[in-house]
Amino acid sequence: MIAVTSSRTTRVSRATRATRETTPTRSRSVPTRVTATIALLISSALMAGCGVVPTSLSAQVPTSGPIEQGEQIGVDPEDQFIRVIAREPRPGMTATEVVAGFLDASASFDGNHAVARTYLTPEASRTWDTDAGVTVYEGRPALTVLGAAVSFEAAHSGSIETSGRYVVAAPGSQVRTTFFLDDVDGEWRIARLPAGLLLSQADVDRAFRDFNVFFFNPDFSMLVPDPRMIPVIGPGLATTLVRRLITGPTEWLQPAVRTGLPPGVRLNIDAVPIESGVARVDLTANVLEADDDTRTALSQQIVWTLRQLPEVQAVEITAVGQPLLLPGVPSPQPRDSWPQVDPNAMPLGSRGYATRPEGVVELQTNGVLTVPGGAGEGEVTLIDIAVAADSGSVAGIDTEGAVWRSRLSSGAAMIKIREQGLASSLAFDGSSSVWVVDVDEGLVAVSAAALSREIKVDGLLGRAELRAAVPSRDGTRAALIVQRGPRTELLIARIVRSSVSASGITVEAPQRVEARLAEVVDVAWADSDTLSVLGSESAGSLQAFDVGIARGMTRPNGAPEAPVSVGAAPGLPTLVGAADGLVYEIVGGTWVERVRGSAPTYPG
Repeated sequence: MIAVTSSRTTRVSRATRATRETTPTRSRSVPTRVTATIALLISSALMAGCGVVPTSLSAQVPTSGPIEQGEQIGVDPEDQFIRVIAREPRPGMTATEVVAGFLDASASFDGNHAVARTYLTPEASRTWDTDAGVTVYEGRPALTVLGAAVSFEAAHSGSIETSGRYVVAAPGSQVRTTFFLDDVDGEWRIARLPAGLLLSQADVDRAFRDFNVFFFNPDFSMLVPDPRMIPVIGPGLATTLVRRLITGPTEWLQPAVRTGLPPGVRLNIDAVPIESGVARVDLTANVLEADDDTRTALSQQIVWTLRQLPEVQAVEITAVGQPLLLPGVPSPQPRDSWPQVDPNAMPLGSRGYATRPEGVVELQTNGVLTVPGGAGEGEVTLIDIAVAADSGSVAGIDTEGAVWRSRLSSGAAMIKIREQGLASSLAFDGSSSVWVVDVDEGLVAVSAAALSREIKVDGLLGRAELRAAVPSRDGTRAALIVQRGPRTELLIARIVRSSVSASGITVEAPQRVEARLAEVVDVAWADSDTLSVLGSESAGSLQAFDVGIARGMTRPNGAPEAPVSVGAAPGLPTLVGAADGLVYEIVGGTWVERVRGSAPTYPG
């Protein structure tokens, strides 16, 4: 058995301490982003009046070869694969050396971990279940001899479930387990060991790659990525991906998504060969009973899942050898088919937005354009804004915590849809409703007609307080910022919509996205499986990070001085609003002054 324990160390960053020292009691507290935005709006107005604007800041693997079970691995230079060369046990190894050798050899997947099995007794080799998931640890483990046993202890990085889903470990958690050894012909061999694989983070980085298996949002309008960690050595990747697609979504995502594959459909031949760039997916005969809508949906899922492999240029879908035809759709289907369900599609002409004391502006290539209607005319001074996915409406929070809304059209007036309070964040949910997080009332959805309904948030443990909730553009997941004591955490939760009631929405099963950030101030969806986060590591200064949902990897991008808020969207530059009253964008790794304004955002 592998035991995982967790201990939390409270660390307060300089920014957090400063906020707490100057913030009133909770009942009337205002979130950090809102407080900073009020201050910068005032300074921005003064600078505008004086004509002063601060200056800019800047802060091999083979890709071809013989086909095995239908696939050859293709990677780019940034995703290189290093094959692990496992070594068999040497004569006279101590018990500790045997366990250490076994752990190193476990990272080799050749022959179903054939070399690692040479460290086991014959019975242990026969019963060792390598498919029972992966426990991932950090660094070198502490191995201690206890008679005929060796204890193992290491920092816990995460776990890879049997479905391939990666789960980030809680900060401070440890992996503890014990290996029991027997004497076999005068040599130590492992007789009892935990189920599954026990791999270091470095081993996982070498032996696994993350791929998405695609399912649909509830209305089948957009594909949703379901990230999986898949061993590079093993069955062909195309075969593995289609198997995972047929099996269905991971347990965590399943309540939020749909699939177009009819029940009972399987691979007719358990392989997906790739011949001359064409992946051939032969399904069982029962798929022939599917109507055109179902055939379209399953085609979209299969093509988008397999197009991640660079060697796949087209996909041929058959049923017991017969083409699975669709009116007007060629067979094989090109890899760029089905752009209409692109999980990262943005409406044509989508642009960024920002707010100023004199009104909301749209970011143009050369400057800004005041948006039409009351929002652009400055009828209300907004300190935070959100823009609907179709760029047709804007919502915002004013200096009193009230929520306003307006159409982005000439003559449209600002309408107060929620009275003053303690609103800390807002975001459109992909429909006409706006999600508002109120420090006292929690998460509510507010319609265009100013009707509010509570959104239940399940699974926040301890004395956690919600500070922000940003739905993904496909409407199936939400990025959450949660306050727990002096710390703020970044979580991701699934969005479950009731099939009975149109108003029934639950945000549930929140999970940690990463384990490095000690403070999180703001978050936006950069694309369907990446978050742009404004936060800090330990006591470091705030900066922008890209956080990958697949395995919780964080990539720092720096930031202009005193960043306050972040805006992001697929294929568009990340925007950061800073305390100097300017919006910056990242260009070639450098933060460049964009416009005067604050609270930058993109349609969502």
